[in-house]
Amino acid sequence: MANTNYFFVFEGIDGSGKTTLSKLVAESLKAQNKDVIWHREPTDGVHGKKIRSFLSGRISLTVKEQLELFLLDRTESVTQIIAPNIEKGTIIIQDRYYYSTAAYQAGKEISAEEIIRLNEKENFPQPKQVFFLDITPEEAKERRKNRGGNTEAFDDDYAQNRIYENYMKILPKNTIFLDASHSPEDLVSAVMECIEI
Repeated sequence: MANTNYFFVFEGIDGSGKTTLSKLVAESLKAQNKDVIWHREPTDGVHGKKIRSFLSGRISLTVKEQLELFLLDRTESVTQIIAPNIEKGTIIIQDRYYYSTAAYQAGKEISAEEIIRLNEKENFPQPKQVFFLDITPEEAKERRKNRGGNTEAFDDDYAQNRIYENYMKILPKNTIFLDASHSPEDLVSAVMECIEI
């Protein structure tokens, strides 16, 4: 698909603040009377719920099973939400996309670059822009600790460092890196300056 859309993706390791920021950006755009939706992956569909069960430690999945579920969930996400809204010209603010899958699921069995290629073979829409919330794994760990909640499958230090390194290998060249230590208000302003609509 051509890169003529209003599809914006927010990425970052756990605790970077990307969910909060993406929601605030969607709210800011709505306040300007823009036609906008906030969307996330994994979704709340059947496959997305199974992925979330894995992430919370309720079920076990092999890397192959994880990738299969992500592709199934993303196919539904694209078919039902992303593609129709691109077609309509709606602004899509999305929390995570296949860059997350590549960064998190890559390891000894399959590289981050191979996971990107698997997703590109599916001809999933390319985002107009990717925003990466840049934070060290150590700072992110402190934030996760402060916000509480249950630990997830990739919370340990080794995993978070590996994920960060994987992101650095596969993020597109035009990714905008945002310093996650800045205030939410400053980050929203920075994003709004970059979004061309």
